[in-house]
Amino acid sequence: MTVTENPDASIADTPTPTVDLADLPPAVEQFRWHLGSVLFGFFGASFFDQVALVPVAAAVDRTGRFAENFVDRGLRSFSAEQLVLWGDERTRHTFADRLKFLHREVRGTGRDDFAETRYSALDPTLWNWIAMSAIMGYLNTFTACTGIELSPEEEELAYAVALERLGILSLPGKSAQLPPTLADARRWYDSVVDERLQPNPFLDAVTEQLTRLPLPTIGLPPLVRIALTPPWLMIRPLAGHVVKVCSFSVMHPGVRELTSVRLGRREQWEFRIYQRLLQTAWRRLPRRIVLTPMAYHEYRRERLAQTYHSIQLESFAPECPV
Repeated sequence: MTVTENPDASIADTPTPTVDLADLPPAVEQFRWHLGSVLFGFFGASFFDQVALVPVAAAVDRTGRFAENFVDRGLRSFSAEQLVLWGDERTRHTFADRLKFLHREVRGTGRDDFAETRYSALDPTLWNWIAMSAIMGYLNTFTACTGIELSPEEEELAYAVALERLGILSLPGKSAQLPPTLADARRWYDSVVDERLQPNPFLDAVTEQLTRLPLPTIGLPPLVRIALTPPWLMIRPLAGHVVKVCSFSVMHPGVRELTSVRLGRREQWEFRIYQRLLQTAWRRLPRRIVLTPMAYHEYRRERLAQTYHSIQLESFAPECPV
């Protein structure tokens, strides 16, 4: 298994590390499909590390979309990731370029508690922090979701797989690129946690709202949403609690310390149960259920390609010499 850099890429180009997906170790192949796992939703609040960076919190707060329905925003973010992770090459690059273009508008000064905070989404530190939050999120949840432990070499390769997919989101310029190795990524992530992250009102608010998750509007017709509202109001405290326990159990300790969440013995015991359930689901349930639609489409495409390949001849030479 090799990872190589594109020799034709200029400094201003997005780096395009090439990963041979046909030659991945079994554990790393499982990590690759984890990038398209719906089970990752149980760890959605692990992305709260993003808004522990105050300019990011100011920018997200300014849009008002979290206050309106932050589950909808989470669904949009997750679907955007899936387009970049699992789309064909044209879809991936077109959508990545569109994201960068649209984020040019995300700049200015915050409001209320962030009135003194200036932000620009295309600031390389802020932009890369969002990308690294996603990559670290997938790495930190892999064992909890699947029960598979990665060796240090496999972890490095898993990082390369995630970087190969999400690296197209990198901003132009050599200094704006994502860290090339997992060791570099961890050092960079830890330095941002230690030097840049701060407790802030927005982080407090979204953490508190976890047990009051709003019913999403995306994909739900108004009448269906009205019908689902009463049962949702009953189950959302439990659903939010499960997400909170799972998310904060895998969160970087330095980020968790910035919140009011403290995990005691009861929560640690709960998390062991949730892990067992998730790992059983990963092993036993059909891929159609545990993978997102785009990831499952790629899964089926690859399996069909293997089937067609298996009936091909190894040689076109005559079977019996004339």
